[in-house]
Amino acid sequence: MAELLFICNPVAGNGAAMTAIEQVKRILDERGADYEVRFSQYPEHSKVLALQAAKEGHGCIVAVGGDGTVREVACALIGTDIPLGIIPCGTGNDYVKPLRIPCDTALAVDILLSGGRRRVDVGRANDNLYINVAGFGFDVDVLDSTEIYKKKCRSGKVAYIRSLIHALSGLRLRKTVIKTEDGTERRFNALIVVAGIGTHIGGGMNITPKADPSDGLLDICVAHDVTKLTVLRFLPKLLKGRHVDSKYVTYFNATRAEAVCEPISRIQVDGEVMEGTPVVFEIEKAALTVVVKKDA
Repeated sequence: MAELLFICNPVAGNGAAMTAIEQVKRILDERGADYEVRFSQYPEHSKVLALQAAKEGHGCIVAVGGDGTVREVACALIGTDIPLGIIPCGTGNDYVKPLRIPCDTALAVDILLSGGRRRVDVGRANDNLYINVAGFGFDVDVLDSTEIYKKKCRSGKVAYIRSLIHALSGLRLRKTVIKTEDGTERRFNALIVVAGIGTHIGGGMNITPKADPSDGLLDICVAHDVTKLTVLRFLPKLLKGRHVDSKYVTYFNATRAEAVCEPISRIQVDGEVMEGTPVVFEIEKAALTVVVKKDA
């Protein structure tokens, strides 16, 4: 079996993944590395390929693509000792930000060949595994719009900002109750509720800036009691992760959080929209191994 098994999503990043995998192959050939490349052909195929590769006994399975590809491969490796490698080349590349994995392909390959191993947490939103951020409310409305704008914008951040502004036209708050594992109950007129393991969404929005993927805790961020005008003032802080101390934000940690809201909302799990509240967010500590810089 090859030491490195690459699973490449050929449509990721509007073709960026195909450019990246060719560069990866050139570098590895020059260094005499033992590797194999396989290509996904349909949604969730990367997970199927990763499950098969795990059974075959490859030393490291590497996702080449965006956050969706990374999530599919990661879900196949959760609970195993097989490390996940990442060559980030999608639209957003949010998951790698707190892990300090660069989007420069050559540097990412260097990490694969000489990096360390880090155990990281994963989450569950109801029965759905996630590795980065899950949530509900306004975020879901924005993601619906993003599906339109990301086809028109090369930058994931620009697409997300345009979608955010578009979604403001349908702005609404939800009466929300969140109960955590210690019995604390919090009530909000919530715009958005997220439970983060990672820090970023939407191609660079630093939504849970204090999150540490290895601390065994969910970072819960709730934006509440806003108007259309205050959201526009609030946006620049959100972009830079400076919203945590705002009077419109409540930010706390939990290992388990149950949330109900009225009206009900669909949820997003690592950017994938699905049914729906009520939702239970939970942490699974140290459930995944990722190849990172030795000092990360």
